[in-house]
Amino acid sequence: MLTLESMPKDIRLLIVSKIASTSPINYFNTIITCKRLHFGPEYYPVAKALNLKPLVNQPSLANRYRTLVARCLEANNIDAHFVKGMLEYFESQNQILGLHHIHIASKGGHIQGTYIYGVLLMAVGETDNGVKIINKLTDDKGISVVEDCMANFQRSIERPFLHIKETYVSSMQKMWPHLNCHPQEGADTTVCSNCFHFFLLTEFYKMMLGFNDLMD
Repeated sequence: MLTLESMPKDIRLLIVSKIASTSPINYFNTIITCKRLHFGPEYYPVAKALNLKPLVNQPSLANRYRTLVARCLEANNIDAHFVKGMLEYFESQNQILGLHHIHIASKGGHIQGTYIYGVLLMAVGETDNGVKIINKLTDDKGISVVEDCMANFQRSIERPFLHIKETYVSSMQKMWPHLNCHPQEGADTTVCSNCFHFFLLTEFYKMMLGFNDLMD
């Protein structure tokens, strides 16, 4: 009979990495309750799989866990790429590096990262690329998932970012729907694609800039 004591190290490590992918709380409880399962983020499979949801929800917390995030980045953890990108884009104002890491998270299947990457591209004027990403996310996951991403993004932002207002306003003017863009009253759909993307961008601006009237 195979017992924990008789399991090879690589099997035990695999078990811990699977637990780490489900919840950071489950992972923490596992490694503190059994010495033979005490595999930290210095082990590649753990760093690769570790669920960093608390940091995804509030990226600024990652400043307290720089070593952990660094190890997870080395293992190409998509949560870590998302968190790193958010910090660089919104705190250090290094937009190029920030977009790079958020793009990696998006390519790795990170839903929140995909939403933010698409909206950020629209926000800085890369409208067509951003729209394609948002449309694919909406088609694949549904509009309710996009709305959840928008709400989660709002909770993760802690201060307005007025330093890039000019860029945002320029992008907004570029995406402003035409006067007759909306379907006529009584149509089967209540909003067209252009209006939906403009709505997402407007909500993003409200969160980022901390005020409602962007054209003032």
